[in-house]
Amino acid sequence: MHGEGDRLERLRAAMAAAGLDGLVVSEPGNRRWLTGFTGSTGWPVVLADDAFLVTDSRYYEQVERQARRFRLERASQRPLERVSELVAATDARRVAVEREAVTLGQMQTLRDAAPQVDWVPMAGLVEDLRAIKTEEEIGRIRRAVDIGDRAVTMAYEEARPGITERELAWWLERFMRENGAEGLAFDIIVAAGENGSLPHHTPSDRPIAAGEPIVVDLGARVDGYNSDLTRTFSFGPASDPDYERVYGIVEQARDAAVAGIHAGMSGRAADDVARSVIRDAGYGSFFEHGLGHGVGLDVHEAPRLSPAADDSPLREAMVVTIEPGIYLPGRFGVRIEDLVVVRDSGVDVLSRAAKQPVLEPR
Repeated sequence: MHGEGDRLERLRAAMAAAGLDGLVVSEPGNRRWLTGFTGSTGWPVVLADDAFLVTDSRYYEQVERQARRFRLERASQRPLERVSELVAATDARRVAVEREAVTLGQMQTLRDAAPQVDWVPMAGLVEDLRAIKTEEEIGRIRRAVDIGDRAVTMAYEEARPGITERELAWWLERFMRENGAEGLAFDIIVAAGENGSLPHHTPSDRPIAAGEPIVVDLGARVDGYNSDLTRTFSFGPASDPDYERVYGIVEQARDAAVAGIHAGMSGRAADDVARSVIRDAGYGSFFEHGLGHGVGLDVHEAPRLSPAADDSPLREAMVVTIEPGIYLPGRFGVRIEDLVVVRDSGVDVLSRAAKQPVLEPR
């Protein structure tokens, strides 16, 4: 795994290319990736020849243990003012802040405390570096994937009609936590019947009947890294006559993406590999979200696989989801999601949970 020193040098090279003298980091995943610090509050500041981390008294000892390449700056009160003071004391004049993670109030505090500094809102400096995973990072993601795979397998084997969406979600959460997950990647989605047409449905006390398509979307977190998996199935043959046909179309889209995506193509082109299958089958208007997204320390991170993605190429060792879906309002939804590693020659599929559109009645 790249050490913090190597990551610092890569970031400094990106800063120099952007004409920056410094960067203030505020996004939690960026902070952890760059420094190794796992606390909830801290402001890393990277300059051309210095790096310090401003935090409060809860984390002084933790920073000294975890962020050895960063100089600890103690600031129990008004940490942002301390960031400004430290930057103003250097010759840094063009300093970036993370546009997607800084509030207007925080930006104003920085400007008021150090008006001589040109505080530049930017995005992507750290995220673009994070998007390419080391083999050690991929190993952590694999362990998280394995836990999610086994959780879905447990549901296949033990769940029965009559269980509620909320009960099934709890079974899955408890299984993952008892089998090595330090937490959930996100709130589990269990969406039965007509609720499956809502891509981000919140599990309810609604019992699940035999023959209803069920969308289950879950992820585990291991050593800070996340997984993301979706399977759709029904207890016994589906009552809706179109379910198996729609499932087959979504599976064809997923298979086309696995076969066709590779490093060098854009996220927009990758999205269209799967989207064209669904569009050609007449269901294009029922697949409105992007095909996928990066996964790592955050469950949604760069890159994007979407019609709205830019022309940046996918690169070797990016970890992304492939998750085509069709959502028929008031009836059901189908989504199949696997986590893959982008390679020059194609993708390496990490997800191993079986795809079983219909579970045999027990």
